[in-house]
Amino acid sequence: SHYFIQSNLRYSAMSGQKRLVVLGATGATGQLLIQQAVQRNYLVTALVRTPSKITFQDKNLTVEVCNIFDKAQLQPHVDTADVIMSCLGFPLAWSNPVPHFLTVAQNLSECMKESGKRRVIFMHSWYTDPASHAQASFLIRYIFLLLARQTLAGMRLSEKFLETTDHLDYTCVLPAELTDDPVTGTEAVV
Repeated sequence: SHYFIQSNLRYSAMSGQKRLVVLGATGATGQLLIQQAVQRNYLVTALVRTPSKITFQDKNLTVEVCNIFDKAQLQPHVDTADVIMSCLGFPLAWSNPVPHFLTVAQNLSECMKESGKRRVIFMHSWYTDPASHAQASFLIRYIFLLLARQTLAGMRLSEKFLETTDHLDYTCVLPAELTDDPVTGTEAVV
């Protein structure tokens, strides 16, 4: 999945480089994100459970084992970050919204409030808002949305939580589709 979130980050006069912390770095989107970020000279810290899943090395990449559900483990990484980006994904659930998206958003919110950090970006999905379901094609509506319903509901819970915060500068990126095509550098804002 090729996708890079365009941002307005600029190099800091103090440090020379922006520090980016990435959650979900071992997934397909997370791997591409960290590769593209180090190519753009960001200092990247990938927070992972299994370091061996990161398939490349770079002088600007640090891989750290971190339980993102444990605020005490998460806090030191938040303290050093300029921006936090989440490309988290969790296994499908059938009966209840996947709770992990909300838990991570709450943990990040608390850690960021403690350290005075503001900028966080979440990669979710176009269909987190139930109002968007009516716009979906037949296949999306009756196959994808059925299978992913509780994952999307979990993402939506975290988005609703973020709307209640006043100390975060957050963005939820909602791609309708990710592909393995080459990066184009274009984006569509809906």
